[in-house]
Amino acid sequence: MENLKLLFQIYFRPASAFSEIMDQGSWLFAAIAVLLVSFAFQYSVNSSIMKSYEVSQPTYYQLDEYNVDGDIAPVSNPTIDDRADFPVLGKSIQWLFRFDSSFFTPLISLSVFYFPATIILLALFGSLGTPGTVLRRDYATLSTCSLMAWVAAHLPFAVVAFLLKNVSGSVYLGFWLASGLIFGGLMIFVLRTVFGVEYGPAILTIAISWIFYSLGGYVFQFISPWLFSPFLLFFAIIYLGGYLGSEVRGLGNSMRQKRNLKRFLENATINPNDADAHLQLGLIYQKRRQHEKALEHFTKAVEIDGEEIDANYELGKIARTNKDLQKAIEHFSVVVEQDETYSSNEVWREIGATYLEAEMFNEAQEALERFELKRPFDAEGLYYLGTLHKKKGESEKAREMFERVIEAVKTAAYYRRSELQKWARMAKKEI
Repeated sequence: MENLKLLFQIYFRPASAFSEIMDQGSWLFAAIAVLLVSFAFQYSVNSSIMKSYEVSQPTYYQLDEYNVDGDIAPVSNPTIDDRADFPVLGKSIQWLFRFDSSFFTPLISLSVFYFPATIILLALFGSLGTPGTVLRRDYATLSTCSLMAWVAAHLPFAVVAFLLKNVSGSVYLGFWLASGLIFGGLMIFVLRTVFGVEYGPAILTIAISWIFYSLGGYVFQFISPWLFSPFLLFFAIIYLGGYLGSEVRGLGNSMRQKRNLKRFLENATINPNDADAHLQLGLIYQKRRQHEKALEHFTKAVEIDGEEIDANYELGKIARTNKDLQKAIEHFSVVVEQDETYSSNEVWREIGATYLEAEMFNEAQEALERFELKRPFDAEGLYYLGTLHKKKGESEKAREMFERVIEAVKTAAYYRRSELQKWARMAKKEI
């Protein structure tokens, strides 16, 4: 029942639902749900599209003809196919999507092709680290959330299509298109929740990774006759059983470890004096883009220990984002009183940016120049300093800083360039 509740919660609060699925969702439930919904969708939607549009190989009919001696002579006859062309794409649709696949093809295509490709692409676009490491660490979590997203996207249309009678094929085509678009939209929420990435890398990844889902359908079409061969299964178990077993256990263990850590932290919050537990939970929710819950736990951490340096720093950044600049400065002051070099001196960048937004230019310049002295190649800090000089009317100094921003991004480590590109783009607009 808990998994059903999480499934329907996706329709109303997708980000929160996927966060809960990460902690409580069952991969087995999600996989079975995909099989059931896929069967219903294939029967009600895809089959109706195949009847109305030329999206698969046509049906041939064999007619008997007679030769001159009066004997029956079977001959090759032309195709009898009165289906309409697929809108816009025509017969090319047969190279992009499969409408005549088996009901278990989506589960295999998603698990074997789509999820690994999505993780690898996001690791590259979102600067998450080595793709192989990210794949082993987050595959199980991503697959559970994504399978639930697939079910949520296709279930309503499968049910409605099953109830409809004698409607145009264009209606079913609309169902198919809408389900795919909704799945893509939900996947953006999944990627932001599981990996904590911005919208840009998430959208770019989803815009490309669907190709691998379609590719999976075609590959499976050719290899499916071999998958259930007892001899193939026997040799796979003999030669690959140990390796595959260890890999699968590793994927499952990674998800269990993250869930156990969160449960441990939640249990630790029972202790009224444990500020660190609230801090760590806040960081977890912050990575998942659950900002309200993150703020709640950071606030509790500071209520328990007003000098908690990490919680004050995070609350300062949140206050600055919410334009509560005075509160932001108060939290940052608590940080620098304890450690002036906190977070590799980034606290001074935050202080400078806060004063800059408050148009307290002298205080902003003091903080930003202090940060620039320690971190002369930080693109974000240089951009703030350039903006400060521009607002003070110091155009030459501003131009110099913006040029340094562009150079800092060009010379940054390759895995950070995509993350820093926004500062280079903003600097170019200012020059």
